Amino acid sequence: MKKRNRLLVKRTIITLVIILIVIVTLFPIYWMLLTSIQPKSELMNYPPRFFTTNPTGVHWAFTLKDTLPTFFNSLVIAFFATLIAIILGSMSGYAFARYKVGGDTLPFWILSLKFFPPVVAIVPYFLMMKTLRLIDTRTAVIIPHLIITVPFAVWMIKGFVQEVPRELEEAAMIDGASQLGIIRIITLPLIAPGLVVTALFCFIWSWNDFMFALILTRNQAITIPVAIAGMREAHGLMWGEVSATASLGTVPIIVLAILLQRYLVRGLSLGSIK
Repeated sequence: MKKRNRLLVKRTIITLVIILIVIVTLFPIYWMLLTSIQPKSELMNYPPRFFTTNPTGVHWAFTLKDTLPTFFNSLVIAFFATLIAIILGSMSGYAFARYKVGGDTLPFWILSLKFFPPVVAIVPYFLMMKTLRLIDTRTAVIIPHLIITVPFAVWMIKGFVQEVPRELEEAAMIDGASQLGIIRIITLPLIAPGLVVTALFCFIWSWNDFMFALILTRNQAITIPVAIAGMREAHGLMWGEVSATASLGTVPIIVLAILLQRYLVRGLSLGSIK
């Protein structure tokens, strides 16, 4: 009986801790959504109100009218930065894993680019894009994003490929499969969850980037983080509009996480169990 009571108390404590963690985690999102529908007269109340009885759609109307183009800019930039990173990362990662191209030095050097402070590269990129007349274009933002997404993709996919038994590829080769056929039929399907996880992290990084988009854009190719930073008025930030735009900016990440959730756990744990 005492053992059962102890087990019940333990489960109750664990449940309460989990509930507390969930509340702390989700509260900023709730507050952002609440701020996006509160009238301006309630935004600066003290003490703050944790609900509203007079919701308004003014802030969302502003977001959907004035910042929707920046949403599509962010979507296009993040999509192509992720797609290119996965294509280059798959080819390079396979070569590093199977053929030891560059030994251990070249893959590590590529990974070191990810730890390179982006601010160091922004001036050369700006001069290059200005010379090529690409300032204020989506291409000007996609290219520098690759210095982060490609090294990350190469290193991650290299690890995933190394976990695929070489015997499977050798058996397919004996059956007459070409090298490209082996990669397409054997290797890529086996590491698909890892590719999904890698793509999701690359997309999130590109989506959230602020500095490159701020320096390399002016009006036409502005992304959501830059648009949010510019939402100011005489008395400070436009909190309602900022919250509505930030809420819109979280939609793609949440949708992707929901659609790809069945791959995420498998991808994150790929190679952890022999």
